[in-house]
Amino acid sequence: MNKVLAVAKRPALYIVVTVMGLGSLSACTEPAPDVGQQQLVASLDEPERQLFEQGQLKAYSCTACHGRNGLSSHPNYPSLAGRSASELASALTAYRNGERKHALMSPQARGLSDTDINALAYYFSLQTPATAIQAD
Repeated sequence: MNKVLAVAKRPALYIVVTVMGLGSLSACTEPAPDVGQQQLVASLDEPERQLFEQGQLKAYSCTACHGRNGLSSHPNYPSLAGRSASELASALTAYRNGERKHALMSPQARGLSDTDINALAYYFSLQTPATAIQAD
């Protein structure tokens, strides 16, 4: 009898886990850009806009540690927003090439092309740093 109940509970457990998993997907979606972000994109010329959008797409995996738009809320992970593109590109290139080592960043950067690195660096360099947001 216990085996019958255990088998009968499996579909219910599967449904609960699936519903909970699907419900959490909304946390992974990017909210609509704010007005400042829309104005920034509108001010860019076509090649800059394309580079920005490529960086924005690549940056989704960065948000888990570095926060949305590169604004980290965790002291172990630096904010990337507003840093110079050359600084960010140099750091990513060093992680990718093994000149700089970090348990999380080295594997993340290993798969990046030069184009990816330039796009990410450009995207994060145009984000408003936390100090500028707090001053507003």
